[in-house]
Amino acid sequence: MKFTYEVGMRIRARNEDDISGEVVEVIDNDEVRVRWDYDGHVSWAEVREIMPDTPEAHAQMAELTKQVQTKVDEATTLLDQAFKAWFEAAALQAGREVDSSDAYYLRGNPDLDLSKFEEVVERNGWSTSSLYC
Repeated sequence: MKFTYEVGMRIRARNEDDISGEVVEVIDNDEVRVRWDYDGHVSWAEVREIMPDTPEAHAQMAELTKQVQTKVDEATTLLDQAFKAWFEAAALQAGREVDSSDAYYLRGNPDLDLSKFEEVVERNGWSTSSLYC
């Protein structure tokens, strides 16, 4: 959520309620200079790290947090389902019940195309070696 800032506007850190200040300069759409309440020091701040200190902004952030939590919960469910299917595939390949440490059975079948799954894993910053350990 991106807010618009003006000189003189009261702000606070998005993730720390006790850090607040006043906008003294709007540099551009991404940065402002703030005089911080805790020490009077003026420094730049990225607008993604601050928010207006108003009841309306707090309500908007609370709504955004609900939306983000919904997406996190959805991702959790989908990831759980993906790994469940991955380990079920390993169990089918192994011909027996396997646990998460036995997924390497999938690598033993040269006719399987594991590249798509591995690509998704790597594209999202994980190591494929963790799939097989």
